[in-house]
Amino acid sequence: MKKLSRREVLRVMGIGSAGALLAACAPPAPAAAPPASAAAPVATTAPAAAVEPTKEPAPAAAPANGAPEKITLVESWFGVPQFKESIDPVTTALSKKAQAEGLNVEFSSLLLDDHETKYPVLYASGAEFTMAFDAPWYKMTSLRAQNALLPLEGLFDTVGKKVKEEVTAPIYKANFVGEHIYGIPTAYYYGGTGGVIYREDLRVKYNAPAPTLEGGWASLEPYLEALTKNEKAIIPFGNVTTQSLTAYHRGTKGWGTALGPTKTGVSIPDVTKDFKVIDEEDNAPFIDAAKLLRSWWEKGYVNKTDLTFSGSSQNAQVDYVFPGKTAACVENEPDYKWVDQNKQMKSSLKDAELRGLDMRAMRAGNKGTGSLKQWNFIVFNASAPKAQQEAGMKWYDWLVSSQDNIDLWMMGIEGVNYKKEDNLRFSEIEGIDAARNYRRQWYVSGVSGRFQRQFKDLPKEAEEALKFFSTAENWVFNPYEQFEPDVKSLEVDAAKLSAIYDEALHGLNTGQEPTEDAIKKMKKMLDDAGRQAYKEKLQKQLDDFIAAHKA
Repeated sequence: MKKLSRREVLRVMGIGSAGALLAACAPPAPAAAPPASAAAPVATTAPAAAVEPTKEPAPAAAPANGAPEKITLVESWFGVPQFKESIDPVTTALSKKAQAEGLNVEFSSLLLDDHETKYPVLYASGAEFTMAFDAPWYKMTSLRAQNALLPLEGLFDTVGKKVKEEVTAPIYKANFVGEHIYGIPTAYYYGGTGGVIYREDLRVKYNAPAPTLEGGWASLEPYLEALTKNEKAIIPFGNVTTQSLTAYHRGTKGWGTALGPTKTGVSIPDVTKDFKVIDEEDNAPFIDAAKLLRSWWEKGYVNKTDLTFSGSSQNAQVDYVFPGKTAACVENEPDYKWVDQNKQMKSSLKDAELRGLDMRAMRAGNKGTGSLKQWNFIVFNASAPKAQQEAGMKWYDWLVSSQDNIDLWMMGIEGVNYKKEDNLRFSEIEGIDAARNYRRQWYVSGVSGRFQRQFKDLPKEAEEALKFFSTAENWVFNPYEQFEPDVKSLEVDAAKLSAIYDEALHGLNTGQEPTEDAIKKMKKMLDDAGRQAYKEKLQKQLDDFIAAHKA
């Protein structure tokens, strides 16, 4: 396990490029769950970012004296334990197993205590790392435009054939940007739900009715009211600006961040109707959610002031729900994720119980947008030595070559971190601290979730949720999802909007301002920063793409 030293951090921050520093200023979007499918992809010649074609890396020479090639992965800030003592034994075991099976590499993880700031500048700093977790909703788009990410099709075709097969041909093809693919797509779902994680034990204690799929957010209010009256030391609903209820509104199918740079204040709310880019505040379901949040703020159901994260978690569950400070928060795929989070909850409060519910009504007939284009990737550092780049792809090719490798990568060491069960299931080791136990979730792993073991006693409702996510008929597919704007031509406009976006939306995303006042503030700030000109440019690119791909 490696962490940046203070000296290296200062050096990195001192010599990072202007583009990387601009990217570092953009706060992260909520981590959405990555959709996937096996449907036929849409053919495309989408405009590529300004990236020079990269030649296939030359074959790597063997390290001197037979020493293993050292490769480093910059870890995600979520979906994997953020503890050196949790990851180190597993990375050591993986390296030894790989070497014993003929792959001469030494793998290590790099955790960043301030991932948001430090990650983008690594590429300009000369820091030695091979790969990283990234996504279009995070830094991937801007880093690609800066030529910081390595096109991978050459490596896929030479040393990554097994991982390419595991990704599946439709997913592989759908994730090209122009002539190149810039990461290993981590595919599993067609789409995901969104909603609430809440304390079931408190609901039962105060005899509040359970929230329902059909009732949505409003059906949660009796629970919040009961807590407001009876649990003065607990915030009923912990709303964080980067995990706000406003992102989980009902009645919208959404296109999310597939439309280019994030945090610009524009969106396409429903790709089943048209492909017109609108101002975000003109999306009625978004405003409805903001009005609901404001009413909760007025009733005392949510925190009156901003909640801040401690350390590098950037996660409301870890910082507020598990320690018992709040009794609910938003989450992606809550109708499945509550199972694992319940185990972590009990490591803090043994008598607590969590439950999760889809509040976007995806499982109550409100079809969401499915996707072949993925949201989570393992990207490669274009400046890393070619021997490292090749070894990195070989690493993922080796991982997917056997279920034993995948188990070690995702679950940790058998008998220490988990116990294997039949039918790709597992059970926990009694007495283990679930909050610090090793577990690599599929969406940050570079390996499809269809190979990740599920809990032996997975509740029926959670199993049904997984089936729902991966069933094509439950989702609406956008025929133009491979549209990629020319981000270089939008870079200045997008940077201006991104720089003030969080401030512009603060009132709406927190409920701290009357909704109408917050809308006016958002509109003025974004339009003054050039949103309408940006929107026109983006719409023109989209219109041209659709005209060229009518077939």
